[in-house]
Amino acid sequence: MKIDKVKIVAAGHICLDITPAFPDYRVEKVGDIMVPGRLIQMGEADVHMGGSVANTGLGLKVLGADVSLMGKVGNDAFGKMVLAQLEEYGVHQNMIVADDVNTSYSVVVAPKGVDRIFLHHSGANDSYNMNDLDKSQIQDATLFHFGYPPLMQSMYENAGAELIQMYKEIKGLGVFTSLDMAAGDENSEAGKTDWDQILRQVLPFVDFFVPSVEELCFMLDRPLFERLTAAGTDCTDGLDVMQYA
Repeated sequence: MKIDKVKIVAAGHICLDITPAFPDYRVEKVGDIMVPGRLIQMGEADVHMGGSVANTGLGLKVLGADVSLMGKVGNDAFGKMVLAQLEEYGVHQNMIVADDVNTSYSVVVAPKGVDRIFLHHSGANDSYNMNDLDKSQIQDATLFHFGYPPLMQSMYENAGAELIQMYKEIKGLGVFTSLDMAAGDENSEAGKTDWDQILRQVLPFVDFFVPSVEELCFMLDRPLFERLTAAGTDCTDGLDVMQYA
């Protein structure tokens, strides 16, 4: 089937990513440059959309798919920036703009030589729920893609009840479904959630499950995830993925 003949709904998390440009020299650890009281001369900041709705949805649009984006932003400056960028691609029509929430954003701290650190505010994504979906468009779609529930409070609270019910209903419409994930803050409510139990209940209604190895490690083997990240090691090093097969 040609992608230009497929209707896809990309729903869930969307945010504004702000990436300040650090000086062009390498450091061994963040503490070498991020020192309290110190002024750091920075370059221009790169400001662009992030999150599953923007990354996956716009990618599909560029490839020629008939795609509807169903994300949620606040009626604020960041929200207007997100909508303006989506309007350039002609995919802003189904976005939700709410007056009672702030638009989600991430500040990406990425000095050369160390892995990125994300300072993230979930904002409008925390209140996103099934009522924010246009079911009339979903029932006519070939594929429903959703991400990232670990960064959306309504999707992981109450043992993931909203996420599970959402996938159950959408799968009942006869639509193919896919689910993307994200690694959250282990000290947050999302980090303390029993993701093993949520996945056991939602995956029977998911056709394509597309987490990264790091995200699986975060959700299914937290002690190992913490040991590897504390040591500054990539989770793919020393991780026997076959034990989760």
